[in-house]
Amino acid sequence: MLRLYDEGVDRFAALAGRLQPRDDWERPACGSWTAAELARHVLAVAGWYHTWLDRAESGDASAPFDAEQLAAQNAAALAALEDLPGPDAVTRFVESAHAYRGRVLAEWDLPYGYPRGTVTAGLHAGVAACEWHLHTWDLARARGLDHRPSDPGALFAAAGACLARARGGLGGRATAAFIPLGSRLGPWRALLRRSGRTPATGD
Repeated sequence: MLRLYDEGVDRFAALAGRLQPRDDWERPACGSWTAAELARHVLAVAGWYHTWLDRAESGDASAPFDAEQLAAQNAAALAALEDLPGPDAVTRFVESAHAYRGRVLAEWDLPYGYPRGTVTAGLHAGVAACEWHLHTWDLARARGLDHRPSDPGALFAAAGACLARARGGLGGRATAAFIPLGSRLGPWRALLRRSGRTPATGD
């Protein structure tokens, strides 16, 4: 999972490094977000992960905020970084994301709160890896390119395991039961659809 995490970070950075000054950075890349705003978003998310791990290490594994507040939290985070140029945001994102990777490895089984509930830091690393790969796909599609993780089945299984633990109860067991099948049948396409994206024929 950490290999896929690193892959997502590095591929996002490599693709962003091919963007041309200003024009490419100001084009839409993820919904209404430009490429520059997308770079600021992943930087903000990496910062959230550090904050959530800080909370977990202090003994607080509750959700940092409700999942329904995610849009508002994203908007506030982007507003706080609005003057940061896209390339600078990418540089800071890579540094922050790689630093988080080192931290989470040491705290793999620690109870950890994220907006959907309480899991472990290791389970949430699968969600983090998905985040980086999905946004790399966004950036690639904005330039007429493609992105596909090296092991989409493992990503699907990791994200599903995290969601199953967060849901718990009957819903969690139902989610867990579906994971083996879903990880074999078009897992990348399923992740794209479940995250609100429209996959192309080859995804």
